[in-house]
Amino acid sequence: MITTSDQPESITLELCTGGIDDVQLAAAVGADRIELNCGMACGGLTASAAMAEAARRLFSGNIVAMVRPREGSFVYSQSEFLMMLRDAETLAAQGINGLAIGFLQPDGSIDQARTSRVRQILPQTELVFHRAFDWTPDRAAALEQLVDCGYTRILTGGGPGPACAEGLRELVRQAAGRIEIVACGGIRAHNVETILRCSGVTQVHSAARETIDPAPPHNVGLLHFGLPDFGAASYGRTSPAQLQELLSALKPWRTSAESGS
Repeated sequence: MITTSDQPESITLELCTGGIDDVQLAAAVGADRIELNCGMACGGLTASAAMAEAARRLFSGNIVAMVRPREGSFVYSQSEFLMMLRDAETLAAQGINGLAIGFLQPDGSIDQARTSRVRQILPQTELVFHRAFDWTPDRAAALEQLVDCGYTRILTGGGPGPACAEGLRELVRQAAGRIEIVACGGIRAHNVETILRCSGVTQVHSAARETIDPAPPHNVGLLHFGLPDFGAASYGRTSPAQLQELLSALKPWRTSAESGS
């Protein structure tokens, strides 16, 4: 593992939220930024306009909204692309600060034409290329393309799978301040310090989720309303306990930021 004496003076915690209750929790604990989603069991999908409006009322900090019309691949039809553009414009008009979005070619490379188009129609909005970035066969080339497209941040684990400090470190070095690198990929209290100290990132993204399994009515039987691995009544939420543990692990950096030191 890479080790470094570099230590970030302060960090930004972005909480990945999947519903309005998660947003309320983020506001209560003082998260720096949220990513607003629905459909977290599918990896995060575009939230409704009503949810975006409610989130903006509840959370005074920076809100990044996911723009993703369905589960699975990030190669979209023209109809899907046009709908995503409309969603992007609608969310920006509601006071959402940024958008998390991603377009790939069938070979996994960045779809530069569509990626650039979002920047063209929303020149003042923060744009985040989400973890579709980690599907690309050449992340170094993809980073340069996203710099050229004028994106604000890249959400990445430094490669496929859990957050990889070595991969993140290489991206931070290459970015050299031209685009922000946000670390993600299973970041929790037990590994966040290692990621921060060994990668050089100053922003971390975490879902800190748990699954709630209430007992369904007796007559539900084998009925499912979503993914087959979930029980008929199961749902996910931000875990208050996991989030508090993460905040405790980040306290030295967040205290420094709040004190202005």
